[in-house]
Amino acid sequence: MTVGQGIRLHVDGMYGGYPHSVLRDAVLQGVACPSGQAELHAFSMVADPSPHMHIFVTRPIGQGQQGAISARLFSHGHFVIGERMSLSPLARSQSPFSVTSDINLMMARLWSDLAERVSHDGHAPGPPTVQHFG
Repeated sequence: MTVGQGIRLHVDGMYGGYPHSVLRDAVLQGVACPSGQAELHAFSMVADPSPHMHIFVTRPIGQGQQGAISARLFSHGHFVIGERMSLSPLARSQSPFSVTSDINLMMARLWSDLAERVSHDGHAPGPPTVQHFG
């Protein structure tokens, strides 16, 4: 089940001294798309033009250091919704590829939260709609 729109993805951050390209590849493996009717409907409300997703991962150098991931979705240049969570214990002590399941979980939460907001409000969160009269 696919939707014809896409997302522009920006990956930023650092992961214990690994090259950014390794972190980027790990994030790409964990990114989840909206699924289910409610999530796809919510995404369609922000999908034209393609929205921008910014994912930030940080884990300081050193075994067992605390880290965090966040994702922010922007549409028409305005913030729509975001999620943030601490890295799981496994991701705190392993290579960047151990963060893929954390990214996947965070993305699933983001799409679910977006669908929930749309179902309650009837429209996508974000800046108020401007109406022109006259």
